[in-house]
Amino acid sequence: MIDWLIIGGGIHGSYLANLLAHLPGAEHNQVRILDPQDALLSTWRRNTENCGMAYLRSPATHNIDRPILSLYRFAQTPEGQAHAAFIAPYNRPSLDLFERHCRHVIATNRLDRLHVRARARRLINEGHSLRVDTDGPSLRTRRVLLAIGMGEQPCWPAWARDLKRAGARIAHVFDPDFRRGQWRQARRTLVVGGGITAVQTALKLSTESQGAVHLLSRHMLRESQYDFNPCWIGPKCLRAFYRSDFEQRRTAIDQARITGSLPVEVLTTFARAQDENRIGLTEADCLGAEQTGDGVRLNTTAGTLEADQIILATGFLPRRPGGDLIDRLITDFNLECNPCGYPILGPDLRWAPNIYATGPLAELQLGPCARNIVGARNAGRLLLHGLGLTHRPPPGR
Repeated sequence: MIDWLIIGGGIHGSYLANLLAHLPGAEHNQVRILDPQDALLSTWRRNTENCGMAYLRSPATHNIDRPILSLYRFAQTPEGQAHAAFIAPYNRPSLDLFERHCRHVIATNRLDRLHVRARARRLINEGHSLRVDTDGPSLRTRRVLLAIGMGEQPCWPAWARDLKRAGARIAHVFDPDFRRGQWRQARRTLVVGGGITAVQTALKLSTESQGAVHLLSRHMLRESQYDFNPCWIGPKCLRAFYRSDFEQRRTAIDQARITGSLPVEVLTTFARAQDENRIGLTEADCLGAEQTGDGVRLNTTAGTLEADQIILATGFLPRRPGGDLIDRLITDFNLECNPCGYPILGPDLRWAPNIYATGPLAELQLGPCARNIVGARNAGRLLLHGLGLTHRPPPGR
């Protein structure tokens, strides 16, 4: 039996595994990360590569190592120096540097040895332990930490699902089998979405494809350095958040998120591409779509658009992540949820005895930053404080 089983091998799962494996008195082999992917951070890497991300939206202090300045120190080493690149404001690292640092952290802390390649199916209460049934071996653990992201539920509009069923060439940039390199040959590519993922994907394709690339956005492209106000990282905004009930917290989270926005450098690059006629833009709603003899036709509030292929960058479904696993867990353990469907956790991120959550599942405790890299670091502070391992109160407490 192990001490901690973390379900999910993304940013949150990797960071918190690193943290828990280094607790005072902890043994490295008493932590496991359960994830069906071939390697830790595989989904993160696939998605950032597919959309052509160049720089993170987060500052360099938001990384998966325990020391907050770890990425800066890595950038000064022979391994990192040749790839050290940052952009204002707040020294946001290049994706290349961040990726190399992640690989360094995983290798140095032997996190890859903790990875169990399987998918969790069900949690069983065995009294003094939990059994986690998977599509591989069953695992017994004292505590489970749910670190499940939104990555397995890309949002497909109804008209797009209809086109897919009709056999049109259409995909979502967050589909597990999507590879941008296989979508470069068309004469006319339409990217749908108005946020950073859509714009970066369209920009990258405009430099790789010989055909025309066009972006369809429901709204004007709008600038925002971050996807939430940074005050939500610390006590400035979290103090009032923690004084609110859970329904008020849901409202605060939904109002605080700045969706469909772009950092200034991405917006500037897109405007330059437009000026150079390398990319087109239509701001309109899609009213319907149909397959034609040589592609797809979309009827929009601004007229008709035609393309040979469509790439969706329409984000993720807003519903609670985790699918059947979390549905069964709620039923089997009689767990409490807010009317929005998301877990009601304690201040230590505990949902039930020995069951904890982080990431989107913990956003009613972590706030608007829950899905971001800094949300993982704040989750770590809440966990350590709840376990009695630090006397320093978490942000806003």
